Amino acid sequence: MSMFKDKELRGYIGSAIVFVLIMGLLLFLAFFEIPDANNDIFKVIVGMLVGSLSVVIYTFIGKNPEEVSKLESRVSSLSAENTHLIKQKDELESMHINLQQMIVEKLSIAGSVFEINDMKINEVSEYNKNKRK
Repeated sequence: MSMFKDKELRGYIGSAIVFVLIMGLLLFLAFFEIPDANNDIFKVIVGMLVGSLSVVIYTFIGKNPEEVSKLESRVSSLSAENTHLIKQKDELESMHINLQQMIVEKLSIAGSVFEINDMKINEVSEYNKNKRK
């Protein structure tokens, strides 16, 4: 029963049946002549069967046209998402670079002595001179 639950296996079996029917029909036509009374109906039926042969071949080689179009749309949506993520990454990198520049600017004002207190800039330079002596 698991054979009938598997969609791919059913597709392969159905494709094989249609392929065998078309080949059997062609062999039949090679050996027997169709009467004129049924000739038109038989040509229409054979044309429909041969027209479905491309779908059968696609199923045999593992390509389902619906599945291919679904995968193509998935690829395009993932490509758009990838482009969006790259843009966000670039924005984050620029924000990070700006933050680093701001930190360097703020720390460079303090000089070599970085103590957090209420000293003014002149007092810091005096403190540095006294510390070096």
